[in-house]
Amino acid sequence: MEQEVLDKIASIFQSNIQKELRKPRRAAGYYGEPKRGVSPPIASGNLLNQTKVYFEGSLETADLKMVVDFGNADYWYFVNYGRKPGRYPPIKPIDRWVLTKPQLSTTVRDDKGRFIPRKSLVFLFRRSLARYGYKATNFLDNAITLSIDQIVDGFGEAAFLYIEGLFDINIVSDRTRTTEQ
Repeated sequence: MEQEVLDKIASIFQSNIQKELRKPRRAAGYYGEPKRGVSPPIASGNLLNQTKVYFEGSLETADLKMVVDFGNADYWYFVNYGRKPGRYPPIKPIDRWVLTKPQLSTTVRDDKGRFIPRKSLVFLFRRSLARYGYKATNFLDNAITLSIDQIVDGFGEAAFLYIEGLFDINIVSDRTRTTEQ
């Protein structure tokens, strides 16, 4: 299989991951209990922009692997698989998330019409995550399904049979890089 075809397949998969990440979803707890509103699909764009898909290894040998690299967006795991209710999440990532959402500081008000301070917003989001969790998006599984269909349509059944084994995906993020070293 030529490198050009592999690059095209990686591009298809990366495009489908990004398409799945852009989908708006109803806000829901881990077990599906509805929350208010629709979750905007993109806060900072960090996960979307850092997602890279490429092949690693040799074309001649059987050690070719598809790599999905999320860079320093190590929270991809929680976006994909969700987060069970229970303990409070760490403050720092939630605070960074609130900072990336400028509309929160100008639209969220208490019962008396006063703006809610950032520290209070961070606490409220952490409490909500601790109480209800966060429902899985399964963006990786959905992207794999879309990609396989497109690969079969574009390259035929023979390419699908060859690529099927490559979807044992190696996922890379800064968290996995630091634990492997």
